[in-house]
Amino acid sequence: MVTPLEVEVLESQPGEVEAAGNIEIMYRIMGVKAARVGDGYNITVVGIYTASRFKSQPQQVVGACIGNIPYRPVPFNIIKLAHATIKVEGRVFDIFVEPIAVMIADAITPFGEPCIAMNPVIGWSLTSSPP
Repeated sequence: MVTPLEVEVLESQPGEVEAAGNIEIMYRIMGVKAARVGDGYNITVVGIYTASRFKSQPQQVVGACIGNIPYRPVPFNIIKLAHATIKVEGRVFDIFVEPIAVMIADAITPFGEPCIAMNPVIGWSLTSSPP
């Protein structure tokens, strides 16, 4: 039996990534859903906000970010993981989001930001239970 549960976000801290040596990426957990599955829980992140900027002027920009533009994988360093603390049924969970792949396109957004795509993995742990 799966039962959707109410989630209260207690705290959220952004994560930071440096990609291709020239791009800074900030990402934040924006939405979380939880469900009771049997005797346990399933916690998932349903929204991640990302923002990126060039640390210095890009060497090559072909055009604007549009559909079907090719992305290529780039090396990246994780500076800080995104973290959120939530409360579900009186229990407190810590959630972490870690990028496992970062890709960029040789294009920019209308705001001059690099076109990026991230593939994250999500982990969570129970930090406290009601007495």
